[in-house]
Amino acid sequence: MINQRNKKSRHEEILESATELLSLRPTATLQEIADYANIGIATLHRHFSSREALLNELAINAIHLVENALQDMSFQPEEMEKTLEELFLRLIPLGDKIYFLAYAASVDENPRISESEAQLKKPLADAIENWKQAGLLNPSIPVQWMITVIYNLLFGIWQEIHSGNLAKNDAVRLLLTTVLQGFQPAHLQP
Repeated sequence: MINQRNKKSRHEEILESATELLSLRPTATLQEIADYANIGIATLHRHFSSREALLNELAINAIHLVENALQDMSFQPEEMEKTLEELFLRLIPLGDKIYFLAYAASVDENPRISESEAQLKKPLADAIENWKQAGLLNPSIPVQWMITVIYNLLFGIWQEIHSGNLAKNDAVRLLLTTVLQGFQPAHLQP
């Protein structure tokens, strides 16, 4: 039982290392991934039969992590700032996973993964549409563009924290300010 748990945690460590490296260097080779995870290439191949198998599992893992983070999240139409603050608090630590889902080439080729990712974004897309209709967000900016910008900013914040250029405690407020001012409707702009 303990050996099985160790194998599982090692597998999860490999997934974590691979996601981090591929978010920073999408063209990393399997050898580079193995080196980054501090394992041999043979060990990597015992866990994943191919690069495609690794990428698919990374995407599925990222989807599950984001799903878990958003599991009991309530997108309140009347409390946009509070809702976005909670969303960012939950998703900033997953910035590399979000980036991986958005930009890993093979992820787009897997219909199951693409559908799961679309389902992940639906509550946010619906909330953004409601906030636009309530006059809280600029109605001329498409919902999909707002989601794309938010996802990119989540990765950017994660990357800045990871690089030591930004304190974790400042991240949510910085992201919230950027999004709210960037998507502010014209009638609320100074």
